[in-house]
Amino acid sequence: MILSENRYNRYHLVTEMYEAIDYIRNHNNTPAKELISELPPDMPIILTGEGSSRIFPAKNTVHHRLMYGGGPLFMTESSTDLAGMNLEKFVVIGASNSGRTKELINLFKKLKDSGHKHLYGLTCNAGSLLEKYTTRTSIIDAGAEKAVAATKSVVAQALYYDALLTGSQSKYEIQKALLAKAFEQALNEQVKKEITGLVNKAQTVYFSGNNNGVAEELALKTNEIIRKRSSYLPGTYLLHGVEEVISSGDVIIMVDAYPDEFEKVRSVYTEGIGTPVIALSSGSTPFHTLTIPDAGPVMEPYIKLAAGWNLLVESGIELGIDLDKPERARKIGNEAAG
Repeated sequence: MILSENRYNRYHLVTEMYEAIDYIRNHNNTPAKELISELPPDMPIILTGEGSSRIFPAKNTVHHRLMYGGGPLFMTESSTDLAGMNLEKFVVIGASNSGRTKELINLFKKLKDSGHKHLYGLTCNAGSLLEKYTTRTSIIDAGAEKAVAATKSVVAQALYYDALLTGSQSKYEIQKALLAKAFEQALNEQVKKEITGLVNKAQTVYFSGNNNGVAEELALKTNEIIRKRSSYLPGTYLLHGVEEVISSGDVIIMVDAYPDEFEKVRSVYTEGIGTPVIALSSGSTPFHTLTIPDAGPVMEPYIKLAAGWNLLVESGIELGIDLDKPERARKIGNEAAG
């Protein structure tokens, strides 16, 4: 993408993607660090919410915690999955861009009514319904999002959660200037027409990769931005049976490249079935490759998210889609009354 060109900057979605760069550069870790210092040190933390407010922010943090091998124990489930569970011995942190997500509000209301003492919220809107049911709700000042598909708010929530995790492990702290630069490079990368052409012709877009929220979030953004069917395949799921239904009319996007499996993927899909494969990678692959900057494993998920956004915007523009206004999807997917 090139933000200065009218074909891009006419859309709120694109300008909000680029606004994430300044948010990264100027991100304030203090509120998250203050919160983590107040929480019971041995109590596990569940990060909950629905849709984009949970998929990447929460799963990225769980993934990073396993990578670091220390810090508070983080887990994540949707608010719907947590309904009826015994959460008495957990800190529960719920994220909602609007602060009005029905499933989250219902869960927190029930927990508060039962006497739960460790309920915290994360939202982009002050004075929201979520604040009524939490001990404290942190407000992310990322600016309003006008596009239906959430972008910069997803990055803001992820940075907050990462700051919770690194509050006691400063050596893993995000290098803001480096991340902002690499994130911008990923947005600016020229996407080859042959790559967007494969996405635009596909019946279903399959995203394969680590369960850190990136591939799954991009699968959701594929629905919202370019209105195509998509599916997320965790890890090497694409080699464990799903090949029975993937066809030459689909496309696979390998968000996380597994070099040891390149030959198998090529043999099964590009040669055996005729399914095109696209890889997001800082190195070379035997597939169609969208190159990303190498910013190291801690920041790589953010960079791949930006690269995926870039690809979807280019595809959407080629398809003649209004990137800001899906026909059915809503900014608040399921809103609580009151």
